[in-house]
Amino acid sequence: MRELASAFFFLGFSVFVLWGSLLLGLGTLQKPGSGFMSFCAGLILFFLSLALFREGRGIRESRKALPARRALIAMASVIVYSLVLETLGFIVSTFFLVAILFHLGEPRRWWVLLGISALVTLLVYLIFGVLLQVYFPRGILAS
Repeated sequence: MRELASAFFFLGFSVFVLWGSLLLGLGTLQKPGSGFMSFCAGLILFFLSLALFREGRGIRESRKALPARRALIAMASVIVYSLVLETLGFIVSTFFLVAILFHLGEPRRWWVLLGISALVTLLVYLIFGVLLQVYFPRGILAS
């Protein structure tokens, strides 16, 4: 039952985000508008909530909830990330945030964790920093 309630909530929230994004203006792929990224996030959330709705209809409270400790560590990590982003820079801060979040999800060997974190950080930087030319704080890597 919780899955269905969550699915309905996130479905409604995603529709709200999509509507707000359209009001802001989407722009084009070459020149994205103010609502472009939130529209993409809203679309992803919409489809994920549909998947949760579909899954929730067939599952009856058999899954264990995420331990509260992990959720609190994840929230604290994101808060610390926002505080140190300007000082450490995007690449260093994002690398550590991704490593912490991946470790919280499922413990992995340290070299796999570092490799995945580096790959995710690199891909995000290439897509947004290079391809879309979004400004990221350089922090300690500034020359």
